Amino acid sequence: MKNERKTESAIQGADEVAATSEIGAKGASKGVSDYRETFFTHYPETRGKVVVHHAIEQQVLKRYPNLITKAEMHSIGNLRGIPKELNSDIHLSKIRKDWNKFYRENPNATREELDLMRDQIDKKYGGQFNPPIK
Repeated sequence: MKNERKTESAIQGADEVAATSEIGAKGASKGVSDYRETFFTHYPETRGKVVVHHAIEQQVLKRYPNLITKAEMHSIGNLRGIPKELNSDIHLSKIRKDWNKFYRENPNATREELDLMRDQIDKKYGGQFNPPIK
């Protein structure tokens, strides 16, 4: 069962994408590179405590052009907070290995496959995120 935070994030992310152009998401500064501010606007209590991670990572924009927009990439629905003390182990190692394997096995991935990969990572590590995703 998905938790309330994940459902809320998915709805907010979809709302942001529907309501904005590729530059400037609702709740964010004008540039798409301000995704950290988008996250901290929604979860201010995490500022200074987490590294902001893209659930569907930014490489996807180049590896699979046209499957996801920059607005979707940087929307709150695609952002996760990884506690700083866990970042090296979870984000830079375990999640990195999971995505590398995905890229090897899916050279022509679909959007549905990307969404499934995001959901698998959330299920596997989401309980350690801040806020948690279950």
